[in-house]
Amino acid sequence: MWIEFGLLIAAYFLGSLPTGYIAGRIAGIDIRQHGSGSTGATNVWRTIGKGAGITVFVVDLLKGILAVYLTQHFSTASVWTQWFTVGAAMMALLGHTRSIWLGFSGGKAVATGLGVLLILNWIVGVSAFGLWLATMGIWRTVSLSSIIAAISAPLLMILTQSPLAYILLASIGGAYVVWCHRSNIERLWQGTEPSIVTASVDPQND
Repeated sequence: MWIEFGLLIAAYFLGSLPTGYIAGRIAGIDIRQHGSGSTGATNVWRTIGKGAGITVFVVDLLKGILAVYLTQHFSTASVWTQWFTVGAAMMALLGHTRSIWLGFSGGKAVATGLGVLLILNWIVGVSAFGLWLATMGIWRTVSLSSIIAAISAPLLMILTQSPLAYILLASIGGAYVVWCHRSNIERLWQGTEPSIVTASVDPQND
């Protein structure tokens, strides 16, 4: 079991890698003091540029994939491997949103969460991303697209007859991502959440 607990810790530190913060420092700024203050890919895109935003998104997505992959392939807990894998996925999400390197702050775990979904059940991951894209095409609002994708994840896990552990992960992880967007939800309710069209003027999202 020591290997598994070590993998859980590794998953947290992997998730904690402050990709957006590093991108900001390379650009000569502290990303936390610009735009929404988030270290997520969207705020990096809006503040630094498309190339930096895409790079942060891809690296954050890979963090989720790698955290799960390592646990799946190195766990020796046999029948419990599935649950330790789910635990590693949650630790990666926690690390991204509560990075030890940033005073336990961070992004909103959308890209890292997508990476987790893609490696656990690629059909669910692709479908959730498809819903994200469709919502973006209609409402042009990143936060709303992310919330809808997070809510859809457990339903998609159920529809694809995924293991109970994966359904619980999608439910808890999805709820956590939605909770991380609580300020965005308040602005959506008030009608003040900026769309991607107006984001460069008033960036307040992930």
